[in-house]
This record gives sequence, structure tokens and C-alpha cells, in this order.
Amino acid sequence: MTRFGSFGKPAMGFMALAVAAFVAGCGGGSGDQATGQANTFSAAAAPTLGTEQSFAVLGGSTVTNTGSSVITGNLGLSPGTSITGFPPGIVTGETHATDAVALQAQTDTTATYIDLAGQACDTTISADLGGRTLTSGVYCSATSMGLTGALTLDAGGDPNAVWVFQMGSTLTTAVNSSVVLTNGADACNVFWQVGSSATLGTTTSFVGNIFALTSITLNNGASVSGRVLARNGAVTLDNNVITAPVCGVTPVSSITVDKSFSPGTINAGGVSTLTITLTNANDTIANLIGPLIDNLPAGLVVVPGSVSTTCIETPAPLAGWFIVDTSKVGLTAEGLIPANGSCTVTADVTAAVAGTYVNSLPAGALQTSNGNNAAPADATLIVN
Repeated sequence: MTRFGSFGKPAMGFMALAVAAFVAGCGGGSGDQATGQANTFSAAAAPTLGTEQSFAVLGGSTVTNTGSSVITGNLGLSPGTSITGFPPGIVTGETHATDAVALQAQTDTTATYIDLAGQACDTTISADLGGRTLTSGVYCSATSMGLTGALTLDAGGDPNAVWVFQMGSTLTTAVNSSVVLTNGADACNVFWQVGSSATLGTTTSFVGNIFALTSITLNNGASVSGRVLARNGAVTLDNNVITAPVCGVTPVSSITVDKSFSPGTINAGGVSTLTITLTNANDTIANLIGPLIDNLPAGLVVVPGSVSTTCIETPAPLAGWFIVDTSKVGLTAEGLIPANGSCTVTADVTAAVAGTYVNSLPAGALQTSNGNNAAPADATLIVN
């Protein structure tokens, strides 16, 4: 197995995606029902996401941020050339500006958009989505869709329930609107195919993957559990939180990851210790089957020579098997976690600029022979 002391960014594989012919409009669906309940039969199918799956935000012309937005996942732009507002905005993943990775993500976004637009309509929406409870299905409007208040998506205990919302023009939410998941509904399975542009109102709490032909605007304080993907236009952010869910990972509660900063508040130029704790509640040793990589937020750097681990290397102890880099820490795929036990990776970190630094590891980041971590791990360091 190849050893390395510094882990470079992995190349993203290009996924071939078979796409059905585009079907315009929403013909064939039933009328909008007064109760807001969907048909029992659902034609909705979750599309196979390509490389866009790793992106929380993807823009076509520009990506602009105001304030302390936090993006959990990758940030990308193609074919435009301007990403502004980071910092103060925070990106926990990678940033791809007009490179091959962003171009491929846009290609895959287009393919998924066409897939969503081509799905047969179950129910035509002719009024606001607010106040409704919808089971899985394909919901369509030849024009716009609006959301005022709360929309509840009820999976009825089916973890594979899928919702596809198709609209010919805009998606607009009012202030303080929300999408609520219940009875096993999963953000991975909610898709919004927007024929022009999407605008989320102030402090909207939104769920799902937005695929917009043109632009996407998130007003002050709006949050998204999902993805914000604009094919041709701009993505405009303002003090937002966008978290791309990790999909296709089987939850395993016996493998967990926790992290902390000690102390949690330092002065600029001071030092805090980041501790990542890996726990294995199984009766057998958990071998890492993939590298564990914790990308630090921009501006937070590792103090040279401070990285250490109590995890066990296989087959024999050799220097260089844990990841040492100024901007990331972690382990290669050569470590193990004791049975019914835990181990740690620690590093001293510092920041020259005051601010709030949110360090996140997503669900599924720790891949072991006993499964993956089902929940993300987050820690916040405040620098005065």
C-alpha cells in the first residue's frame, strides 16, 4: 500500500450518465388536490448524481458571498471566472474555479437537470406549497412555484421516498418559510428542477437539491440542507449555511467521529489543539479502508511537527502514515481502531486573523471495515 506524509487532493472520477430524452412541461398529471396529498402511485425516481454530488454550491457566471456564510461541501464555478466573498465566507471542502473539475460538475448538473425535467408528472401544482403535506411523487407547474410557510414532506416510513418538483420558471420562498422532513424523509431524495431562477427568502430553512437553469439567490440567513446548483447564471449568498448531505452511505452507529478544539477560544496567533476521536463500538478491530482527511477552514493552519495519533498502523509502525499538511490532518488507509475502543488524531492549529472557524467532517468521512460514521463531526474555534 502506498505511503505518504501529505495527501493531495484526489482526482474526481468522471461518471457517465445515461439521460432520457427531455420532456417539456408537466402533462399527464392529476389536478392539484385541496388537501395537498399526493397520489398513492409515484413516478419519482432519484437521478444518479455525477461529480456534482460533492458540490454544495456551483455557479455558472459568478458566485458572490456577503457575510459569514458556511458551505459544507465543495464550491465551484464554470464557465465564469469570479468567486468573491471567501473569506469571510467559509468553505469546508475544496474550491474549483473554472477548472476541469468544475466543468465536469456543470456537465453532470445539466444531465441531472434533464433527467429531472423528463420525469412524468404525478400532480400539477397550481397554488402555493405552504401548509401542505406531500408524500413522494413528481409535482409540476408549467410556470412558477412558491412557498409561504411550511411544506412537510412525509416519507411514510419509506427511506427511499423521492420528491421531484418541476417548474417552468421561478421558485420563490417567503420570509421564514421552511421545508420539513418527517417519517424517514431524506434530503438526499428531494429535487427541485427550476426552469429559470430560484430565490430563497430571508431566514428560509430549505431542504433539497436545487438544479436551476439560470441563477440562485439566498437572502440573508437562509439555509439549505442540500445543494445549490446554477447551470448558467449566478449564485448569490448572504450569511447563509449550505450543507451538502452525504448520500448513499449506510448508517452505522457503532463507528463514530467526534472533534474538539482546546481551548475553544484563542487570540490571533495563539494555539489550540484539535482532537479528532475515532470510536469503534464493535467487538472486532475496525480497519480503515480509505483515507480520513480533515480539511481545515481557510486561514486555520497546522503548527509544523504537532500532528500525532494514538491509532495503530498496520502492518508495522513506520513514520509518515498519518497525514501532515499545513491545511489538513488525518490518516491514510493503513490504520486501525481497537475493538470496543477509540483512538485520536491531534494537531496544534493557529490562525493569524480573527474570526469564527468551523471545522467539519461529513458523515461517511471515516470508512472502515466495520462501516462508516453515520453522523458528521463539527467543532468551532473562535479567534479574537
